[in-house]
Amino acid sequence: MGSFSEHISQSKSNIDFLSKVNGNINDRWDWQVTVCFYSALHLMNAHIVSKTGNNYLSHNQVAEALNPFTTLSLSKLDEQTYLSYNKLFQLSRRSRYLLNENFNKGGVVSIQPACTTYSKHFQKSIYHLDKIIDFISINYGVTFGKIEIKCIDTKGITYSYFKPI
Repeated sequence: MGSFSEHISQSKSNIDFLSKVNGNINDRWDWQVTVCFYSALHLMNAHIVSKTGNNYLSHNQVAEALNPFTTLSLSKLDEQTYLSYNKLFQLSRRSRYLLNENFNKGGVVSIQPACTTYSKHFQKSIYHLDKIIDFISINYGVTFGKIEIKCIDTKGITYSYFKPI
């Protein structure tokens, strides 16, 4: 499993890939949301490794280690960062499995209409990824370059994000 620096490097590589994909096409929101989540996941894994020396294999283990209400966790986050990570996880599930972000966390999900991923979901993903990048930058002194991410909203307006990488 990866070290702190390897997770940071992988996250930066993922975000670099996102900027290239985003520059070539301004759609495929599902893939762009998924890349945002996996970029954040590597940042959170870097945090967990730094605090505990452990790597976790499942999303549930990562979420439990990060949860601010897990009293004994050495790697718990502040509530805002945890909520951003959790929202990215939910948006990624939507984009990968066509599930509403508020899917049944108990395991079995009843049949529901497919939930497509749109630019508004990508905008949310960028917002939450930025919160996680800020957490890593502030707490670990990791420096990131800048990239431009563009997103066209449902009204056809293009928004530009200048995000650290």
